[in-house]
Amino acid sequence: MKRAGRLLRRALRRLGAPGVAAIGVLAACAAMLASTQLPLQARIAAESAALAGRAASPGGDAGSERGGAPLTPEAGLDAFYRFFATGVGAEQQLERLFALARRHQLELLQGTYRYNRVQGEKLARYEVTLPVKGTYAQIRRFLAAALNDIPVASLDRIAFERKRAADSQVEAAIRFTLFVEPPAAAREAR
Repeated sequence: MKRAGRLLRRALRRLGAPGVAAIGVLAACAAMLASTQLPLQARIAAESAALAGRAASPGGDAGSERGGAPLTPEAGLDAFYRFFATGVGAEQQLERLFALARRHQLELLQGTYRYNRVQGEKLARYEVTLPVKGTYAQIRRFLAAALNDIPVASLDRIAFERKRAADSQVEAAIRFTLFVEPPAAAREAR
């Protein structure tokens, strides 16, 4: 026992402080590997096996609709368009957008709106450019809430402007596109 202790002390003296530090780092890396990477690899393997099992089982295809046959491209396209069939028109979506801006205490300036419908397309675009004024944090919270609460909206562009470096208020020009079903009269005219 005493001999082992002497050998260990001699080895540590030979290694010096850098060698002892390297051994400590190596031990920390091994501990991290054992505590994080190995469980994650096991979880990935289990999830991959479960996914492969679902894809291989009849009627349990991960890409199937309602547990039936695999989703065809046509059925996928129909599901895509049903996502936009909210029954809520562009005007109601705009009102939701304005309500969110008020809730986040943004000052709405004069905006521009453009309805764009291309013949033959199933969706119409309502392009909205909103100049707003508020703090950077208020604008970010508004954008996050708008994209979360209005899933048919896309954020196309945003430009920030601050008059002076010391100003807490910024002006932003935000451009959204709302993808909506055209009104019934426009659909029937196709």
